[in-house]
Amino acid sequence: MKALRHFIVNVPSKTNDTIKLGDKEIFLDTRFDEFNHRICYGLVMSAPHVIETGVKEGDLLFFHHHVTQNKTLSLGDDNYLVVYDEENPRGSHAIAYRDSEGELHMLSEWVFVQPIEDETEEEVTSSGIIIDIKVKERDDREAIVFMPHKELARQGVKVGDVVGFDRDSDYKMKLDDDTVVYRMRLDDISYVKTS
Repeated sequence: MKALRHFIVNVPSKTNDTIKLGDKEIFLDTRFDEFNHRICYGLVMSAPHVIETGVKEGDLLFFHHHVTQNKTLSLGDDNYLVVYDEENPRGSHAIAYRDSEGELHMLSEWVFVQPIEDETEEEVTSSGIIIDIKVKERDDREAIVFMPHKELARQGVKVGDVVGFDRDSDYKMKLDDDTVVYRMRLDDISYVKTS
Protein backbone atom coordinates (compact mmCIF):
# COMPACT_ATOMS: atom_id res chain seq x y z
CA MET A 1 0.00 0.00 0.00
CA LYS A 2 1.40 3.41 -0.95
CA ALA A 3 0.19 6.64 0.69
CA LEU A 4 -0.31 9.63 -1.59
CA ARG A 5 -0.74 12.73 0.62
CA HIS A 6 -0.87 11.19 4.08
CA PHE A 7 1.00 8.59 6.17
CA ILE A 8 0.27 4.94 6.81
CA VAL A 9 1.51 3.71 10.18
CA ASN A 10 1.44 0.39 11.98
CA VAL A 11 0.31 0.49 15.63
CA PRO A 12 0.13 -3.04 17.11
CA SER A 13 -1.39 -1.81 20.40
CA LYS A 14 -3.57 1.26 20.92
CA THR A 15 -2.70 1.59 24.63
CA ASN A 16 0.18 0.97 27.01
CA ASP A 17 -1.45 -1.83 28.98
CA THR A 18 1.50 -3.15 30.97
CA ILE A 19 3.85 -1.70 33.56
CA LYS A 20 7.17 -3.04 34.80
CA LEU A 21 7.80 -3.51 38.50
CA GLY A 22 11.36 -4.70 38.88
CA ASP A 23 11.71 -7.72 36.62
CA LYS A 24 7.94 -8.38 36.54
CA GLU A 25 5.48 -7.11 33.94
CA ILE A 26 1.95 -6.45 35.20
CA PHE A 27 -1.19 -6.06 33.06
CA LEU A 28 -2.94 -2.70 33.40
CA ASP A 29 -6.67 -2.35 32.77
CA THR A 30 -6.77 0.86 30.72
CA ARG A 31 -10.58 1.12 30.59
CA PHE A 32 -10.56 3.39 33.65
CA ASP A 33 -7.99 5.86 32.27
CA GLU A 34 -7.69 4.93 28.61
CA PHE A 35 -6.97 8.48 27.45
CA ASN A 36 -3.74 8.73 29.49
CA HIS A 37 -2.54 5.34 28.27
CA ARG A 38 -3.06 5.85 24.53
CA ILE A 39 -0.11 5.19 22.26
CA CYS A 40 0.32 8.14 19.91
CA TYR A 41 3.09 6.83 17.68
CA GLY A 42 3.57 4.11 15.10
CA LEU A 43 6.02 2.68 12.60
CA VAL A 44 5.80 4.38 9.20
CA MET A 45 4.75 1.88 6.55
CA SER A 46 4.36 4.54 3.85
CA ALA A 47 5.15 8.27 3.79
CA PRO A 48 3.33 10.72 1.50
CA HIS A 49 4.30 9.92 -2.07
CA VAL A 50 3.54 13.32 -3.60
CA ILE A 51 4.81 15.53 -0.73
CA GLU A 52 8.39 15.64 0.58
CA THR A 53 8.32 15.41 4.38
CA GLY A 54 11.72 13.90 5.16
CA VAL A 55 9.96 10.90 6.72
CA LYS A 56 11.06 7.45 5.51
CA GLU A 57 9.57 3.99 5.87
CA GLY A 58 10.70 2.57 9.19
CA ASP A 59 10.75 5.95 10.97
CA LEU A 60 8.50 6.47 13.99
CA LEU A 61 5.61 8.90 13.47
CA PHE A 62 3.95 10.75 16.38
CA PHE A 63 0.32 11.63 15.76
CA HIS A 64 -2.88 12.99 17.25
CA HIS A 65 -4.53 10.72 19.83
CA HIS A 66 -7.71 10.33 17.73
CA VAL A 67 -5.97 8.41 14.93
CA THR A 68 -6.33 4.96 16.48
CA GLN A 69 -9.80 5.74 17.86
CA ASN A 70 -11.31 6.85 14.54
CA LYS A 71 -12.65 3.81 12.67
CA THR A 72 -12.55 5.67 9.34
CA LEU A 73 -8.73 5.92 9.66
CA SER A 74 -8.26 2.20 10.29
CA LEU A 75 -6.90 0.31 7.28
CA GLY A 76 -6.96 -3.11 8.98
CA ASP A 77 -4.01 -5.24 10.16
CA ASP A 78 -3.12 -2.59 12.81
CA ASN A 79 -2.48 -0.01 10.05
CA TYR A 80 -3.88 3.51 10.22
CA LEU A 81 -4.06 6.50 7.92
CA VAL A 82 -2.54 9.61 9.51
CA VAL A 83 -3.77 12.79 7.84
CA TYR A 84 -1.00 15.23 6.91
CA ASP A 85 -1.40 18.88 5.97
CA GLU A 86 1.85 20.82 5.95
CA GLU A 87 0.18 24.23 5.82
CA ASN A 88 -2.53 23.66 8.42
CA PRO A 89 -1.65 22.03 11.75
CA ARG A 90 -5.32 22.08 12.73
CA GLY A 91 -6.00 19.71 9.86
CA SER A 92 -2.88 17.60 10.31
CA HIS A 93 -2.74 14.55 12.60
CA ALA A 94 0.99 14.07 11.95
CA ILE A 95 2.95 15.93 14.64
CA ALA A 96 6.58 14.76 14.55
CA TYR A 97 8.82 11.86 13.61
CA ARG A 98 11.92 10.13 14.92
CA ASP A 99 14.30 9.12 12.13
CA SER A 100 16.55 6.05 11.93
CA GLU A 101 19.32 8.00 13.70
CA GLY A 102 17.03 8.67 16.68
CA GLU A 103 16.63 12.39 15.88
CA LEU A 104 13.26 14.02 16.51
CA HIS A 105 11.79 16.34 13.82
CA MET A 106 8.60 18.40 14.02
CA LEU A 107 5.99 18.46 11.24
CA SER A 108 3.25 20.84 10.14
CA GLU A 109 3.97 23.72 12.55
CA TRP A 110 3.75 21.59 15.71
CA VAL A 111 5.98 22.29 18.73
CA PHE A 112 6.85 20.11 21.74
CA VAL A 113 7.23 21.81 25.13
CA GLN A 114 7.62 20.54 28.68
CA PRO A 115 6.01 22.00 31.79
CA ILE A 116 8.02 24.04 34.23
CA GLU A 117 8.18 22.14 37.50
CA ASP A 118 6.84 23.74 40.67
CA GLU A 119 9.62 24.92 42.97
CA THR A 120 9.60 23.53 46.49
CA GLU A 121 11.39 24.62 49.64
CA GLU A 122 11.61 22.38 52.68
CA GLU A 123 12.07 23.48 56.26
CA VAL A 124 14.03 20.73 58.02
CA THR A 125 14.89 20.37 61.69
CA SER A 126 18.49 19.65 62.75
CA SER A 127 17.50 15.98 63.20
CA GLY A 128 16.29 15.80 59.58
CA ILE A 129 12.53 15.97 60.09
CA ILE A 130 10.68 17.96 57.44
CA ILE A 131 8.28 20.31 59.19
CA ASP A 132 7.14 22.52 56.32
CA ILE A 133 7.10 22.35 52.54
CA LYS A 134 6.50 25.55 50.61
CA VAL A 135 5.51 25.23 46.98
CA LYS A 136 6.00 28.06 44.54
CA GLU A 137 3.54 27.19 41.80
CA ARG A 138 4.53 27.68 38.19
CA ASP A 139 2.62 29.75 35.68
CA ASP A 140 0.41 27.17 33.97
CA ARG A 141 0.64 29.07 30.68
CA GLU A 142 4.42 28.91 30.39
CA ALA A 143 6.59 25.98 29.37
CA ILE A 144 10.12 25.07 28.28
CA VAL A 145 10.73 24.41 24.59
CA PHE A 146 11.63 20.74 24.11
CA MET A 147 11.62 20.65 20.30
CA PRO A 148 10.81 23.74 18.25
CA HIS A 149 9.39 23.77 14.74
CA LYS A 150 11.91 25.10 12.19
CA GLU A 151 9.89 28.34 11.85
CA LEU A 152 10.10 28.96 15.60
CA ALA A 153 13.86 28.30 15.44
CA ARG A 154 14.10 30.89 12.62
CA GLN A 155 12.50 33.37 15.01
CA GLY A 156 15.35 32.75 17.46
CA VAL A 157 13.49 30.42 19.85
CA LYS A 158 15.59 27.43 20.88
CA VAL A 159 15.46 24.33 23.04
CA GLY A 160 15.34 25.32 26.72
CA ASP A 161 13.70 28.72 26.17
CA VAL A 162 10.65 29.56 28.29
CA VAL A 163 7.61 30.45 26.19
CA GLY A 164 4.10 31.61 26.97
CA PHE A 165 1.13 30.04 25.24
CA ASP A 166 -2.61 30.45 24.86
CA ARG A 167 -4.85 28.84 27.45
CA ASP A 168 -5.83 25.21 26.75
CA SER A 169 -3.50 24.91 23.76
CA ASP A 170 -1.21 22.35 25.41
CA TYR A 171 -1.95 18.65 25.07
CA LYS A 172 -0.03 15.97 26.98
CA MET A 173 1.72 13.18 25.04
CA LYS A 174 4.16 10.44 25.95
CA LEU A 175 6.96 9.75 23.46
CA ASP A 176 8.39 6.32 22.66
CA ASP A 177 11.15 6.79 25.28
CA ASP A 178 8.54 7.69 27.98
CA THR A 179 9.42 11.39 27.82
CA VAL A 180 6.33 13.45 28.65
CA VAL A 181 5.80 16.46 26.38
CA TYR A 182 2.98 18.78 25.49
CA ARG A 183 2.23 19.44 21.86
CA MET A 184 0.91 22.74 20.62
CA ARG A 185 0.73 24.67 17.39
CA LEU A 186 3.24 27.32 16.42
CA ASP A 187 0.57 30.04 16.52
CA ASP A 188 -0.37 29.10 20.11
CA ILE A 189 2.95 30.50 21.34
CA SER A 190 2.56 34.16 22.22
CA TYR A 191 5.97 35.15 23.64
CA VAL A 192 9.43 33.95 24.56
CA LYS A 193 11.16 35.07 27.74
CA THR A 194 14.53 36.66 27.16
CA SER A 195 17.36 36.38 29.64
